[in-house]
Amino acid sequence: MDYAARIRTVFEEAKHSERVLSTEFLIRSVLVMVAGSCGWYFLDLTILPIWLVCYYTFVFLEKSALHMRVEGREHKAFALLWTVSFAQASIYAFLPVHIWSLEGDVWKFGTGILLVGAVLNIFLLRARNWVLGAAYLTPILVAVVWLAASFFEAPYGGAAFWSAIVLSACLAVYFGVCLFEAHRANRELKETREQFLQAQKVEALGTLTSGVAHDFNNLLSVIQGNLELLESYPDDEDRDEFLTAALTAAQRGAQLTRQLTSYGRKAELWPRHVAPEDILRTLEEMARRVLPANIVLSIRATGSHPCILTDETLLQSALLNLVINARDAMPDGGKLSIRLIDPARPPAALKLADGVHYIAFEVTDTGQGIPANILPSIRDPFFTTKGVGKGSGLGLPMVCGFAVQSGGEVEINSQPGRGTTVRLYLPRAERRPDEVQTQARPQPTNTSPN
Repeated sequence: MDYAARIRTVFEEAKHSERVLSTEFLIRSVLVMVAGSCGWYFLDLTILPIWLVCYYTFVFLEKSALHMRVEGREHKAFALLWTVSFAQASIYAFLPVHIWSLEGDVWKFGTGILLVGAVLNIFLLRARNWVLGAAYLTPILVAVVWLAASFFEAPYGGAAFWSAIVLSACLAVYFGVCLFEAHRANRELKETREQFLQAQKVEALGTLTSGVAHDFNNLLSVIQGNLELLESYPDDEDRDEFLTAALTAAQRGAQLTRQLTSYGRKAELWPRHVAPEDILRTLEEMARRVLPANIVLSIRATGSHPCILTDETLLQSALLNLVINARDAMPDGGKLSIRLIDPARPPAALKLADGVHYIAFEVTDTGQGIPANILPSIRDPFFTTKGVGKGSGLGLPMVCGFAVQSGGEVEINSQPGRGTTVRLYLPRAERRPDEVQTQARPQPTNTSPN
């Protein structure tokens, strides 16, 4: 790392070590104000108001220096920051030196309190970077040496003086070692955090690639197997069946790619005004083809059936995904209810836009339910509660991605053994579909990724 980069690192570390409006800063400021007021009022220490004004002037000058532009003038910025920090610590160190010279045991006690507070401030807040820590520590050590010099007795200083000097030197070395160790520990913590974040990225990438590779390998196996059969038996009466199976697998691969882009919330949408009852009618036809006979399907709508502006194809695909998930959660049969709710009132936890009216497609099953410990993970890509080979883990993330991209959200409630309810919230449109002319969805000519 070059010198300029190190200076930028100093600024970043110091900037994040303490915020002016943080709770800790405000508490310390109040305590200093209270202590200063007590010393001024009860002990008649008239210098305290002036000292407080000077000290906090440099405190805010330091905070302003931390937010100045560093790029292009790193050396000047660092010199300014170090000078302001050194001046702030010097103003602080002036107070214990001043009150030490006053007569009375209470002033000696006050000197000790101020020096302890200075040391705690350095090691709790400034030790993240030893360069700035040294700017604060140097005036405090000078103040300690100055106090030790007050024990000097002619002609050679006396035992008390030299004892104080030795103790001050030992204290300076000890503080320096502690400051360096605190800086080193903070640096190791930072490196460990960066390594952990990198490991998380690698793990997420491995999960993504393994999931995609597994699904595409299955699809390519189907395509390859049918094409090999077609090549071996070009005139066979099952030729159309081989072609249909291969084409279906290729279409599923394109759909998998579309699900990935939907999860990333970058899928291209073709919104048009549609009536929700038309969506339910089409969904009922598709659902009855995929549901077994032991699952009772119930579809109903409540409200005024408003118009919605959405991508009809992706909405149908999202709802069909929810239906299939509900079916797989009821291997022994049960009841599946699909309901259109208007108006729908999303819970505040979803943080949807204020002043927008929503409708909701609710899919409820009486299946196995989802345990509470894995409920927060079911939105993650490739996370599935189904058995091996029975689900890609992209269905629900695709639904959530489509909902967010459409201006809505998905709410999931589940109890083990009592079933699951999923509500897909979408914003209402202002006009009904028979009042506008809509553009037909163009047929894509290429579904492969770029």
